[in-house]
Formats: sequence, C-alpha cells, structure tokens
Amino acid sequence: MSAQTSHSVNKPGGNYLPVIVHNGIAYVSGQLPRRGDELLCIGKVGADVDIALAQKAAAFCADLCLDAIAHTLGGDDKIAQVLKVVGYIASAPGFTQQSQVMNGASDRLVARLGERGQHTRTSVGVAELPRGAPIELEMVVAIHP
Repeated sequence: MSAQTSHSVNKPGGNYLPVIVHNGIAYVSGQLPRRGDELLCIGKVGADVDIALAQKAAAFCADLCLDAIAHTLGGDDKIAQVLKVVGYIASAPGFTQQSQVMNGASDRLVARLGERGQHTRTSVGVAELPRGAPIELEMVVAIHP
C-alpha cells in the first residue's frame, strides 16, 4: 500500500458529503483505506491486521482526507492547520495499541504539511467498521480565507 496524492475522492458510501466547509473550518467525513470500492486491507487490528499494516492503512486514510480537502478547496495550500484527527480502529479483543496505529496517520500529516500537519488526536478502539475495514479516519482542518 503506497501513498497516493492524486486529489481524487472516493464516492461516499451513502447520503453525505466528503467535506463540508463552514466558517473557515473543513470537516472531513470518515475515510476508509479504499480506492473506489476496493478496501486495501480488511480485518481487526491485533488479529487479522498487524500494527505495521494498520499504520500504513492509517497513513493512506490521512492521504485520502487531504485529497478530499484538496479536491474541495483546490489544493493542499489552502490548509492553514490540521486541528483534530479522530481514528477508529477495529480492534481484536485485548488490543490496546490504537495510539500506535494512529501514529501512521500523524506521521503522514506532518510529512505532507510540516507544522500545518500537527494536530490534536483521538484514537478509539471499536468492535466493527464499515465493510470490515481495520481503520476509519476523520479530520477537522482550519483553512485560509
């Protein structure tokens, strides 16, 4: 799984928008590690998916969030600051390293945006995610006027 920054946006899986901008803040809907209808990995972290693959999936989801913002706003340069990232990790029973998984997303954001990619973060272990995905990532971003 490699990072793709093509500024293409996955079609939503339901009746919602990938990004809404309101009062200088972009709210990005949860992104699964997928291109089109194909998930790049499936399963629970700590059982079917190891931490290294889950970190790659988290980084890919971060790229998808940035791609959705860039598509909506016309480029990454419109991002003033990533404010908050929330990661939901489908976790096997007893798995407690959700924060370690989320380091994949955090590292990618800083690598792509520098200081503008630094953010607050929440990592949540969940029983299931849509389509059997191991991770879903959502983001809140301040944008330049």
